[in-house]
Amino acid sequence: MLGSREWRGFDPERLSATYTPRSAHPNALDQSYIADWNGKQARGYRAADGNWAYGAPYRVDPLIERIRAGTRGKRRMNLVQLVDAMRDAATVDLRGSGVLPFALKVLGRPTDPRLRAAIAKLRAWQRDGAHRRDLDRDGTYEHSEAIRIMDAWWPRWIAAEFRPVLGRKLFESIQTINELANEPNNHGDHLGSAWQNGWFGYARKDLRTLLKAKGVRGRYSRTYCGRGSRARCRKALRTSLAQALPVNPYGEDAVCAAAGRGGDQDCHDAIFFRPLGGVTQPLIPWQNRPTYQQAVEVRGHR
Repeated sequence: MLGSREWRGFDPERLSATYTPRSAHPNALDQSYIADWNGKQARGYRAADGNWAYGAPYRVDPLIERIRAGTRGKRRMNLVQLVDAMRDAATVDLRGSGVLPFALKVLGRPTDPRLRAAIAKLRAWQRDGAHRRDLDRDGTYEHSEAIRIMDAWWPRWIAAEFRPVLGRKLFESIQTINELANEPNNHGDHLGSAWQNGWFGYARKDLRTLLKAKGVRGRYSRTYCGRGSRARCRKALRTSLAQALPVNPYGEDAVCAAAGRGGDQDCHDAIFFRPLGGVTQPLIPWQNRPTYQQAVEVRGHR
């Protein structure tokens, strides 16, 4: 690297440089916990040029929410309780927990009975934690219809909210650097890891601005949904939701087809293990799987 970007004090013979002192690095002071999951940089530090996905809602949020609840006031969590919080957070749909509540406020209570029924299902799912899980192991997600509606609605919702202002070309161009949602299926790869990228922060900030919510930080230069009109935004979201209602978003999928479960919602999310030689493993139910997972308890002085 050259000029102002060159490493300061770099010695190619000793492979040493003048490093930023530890005191100048971000510090956590008097925090009772630290949670991270490919998380955002500290205040004052910017994301990489290729990262357009950081926003207020992020996939570590469900874990933080559970830790805060478990350590509120004089409450404390042991390692078992922390691992249980990780397990519970791992099945949360970030769109349902972090963005849907604001869309529901805009949608209101339409007279169309189909929309009223769909909104009721979405609201019940969100209030129940917006999980994608099958607790009774009957092969069907709890709130399966709400999840299907969300999966079909999300791309239509985001298009209805942003495309009229951005224009089709720019709207589609932005998706080449930040997809609408990094869903559990992961374009057929069935990796488990999800919600790292997406337009969650865009949609949430825009709707909060429209709703005149308090504390909207870093406001956009304009309100996109309905071009700032709550009535027009409501109409756009209701129309996009109506378009999503008859859609089955779980189409062709090679992994599910090979398992004899083509078109199955639960399989669409399931985690697939790459075979090593002739050794294979069955699909397992979805959880937001990290690369590796650690739970550390510091008992002594810190």
